[in-house]
Amino acid sequence: MTPYAQQADTIYNQLLTLEQDAEPNQLFLCSYLLGHISLVGAAQGDTALQFNQQLEQSLEDAFKVDQLSEQDIDDIRALWQQLSETTT
Repeated sequence: MTPYAQQADTIYNQLLTLEQDAEPNQLFLCSYLLGHISLVGAAQGDTALQFNQQLEQSLEDAFKVDQLSEQDIDDIRALWQQLSETTT
């Protein structure tokens, strides 16, 4: 397994764990990120850094078209930052 795929799996599993006891807002954040991780994780890459960069680009692209509140966007970014810092 490449570091790229390992990063995707690690973060995905962390989100599944968080999702188990999540409150409704946290559940939304986890679900939103899980979808992006699934899409980006299916792509090809070699490093954990490449995975993180591709996920961040995926989120930024989605934020431009999704009808999310600024608070939701900030919360998604904060959760992603927290997860990416603990895995790299």
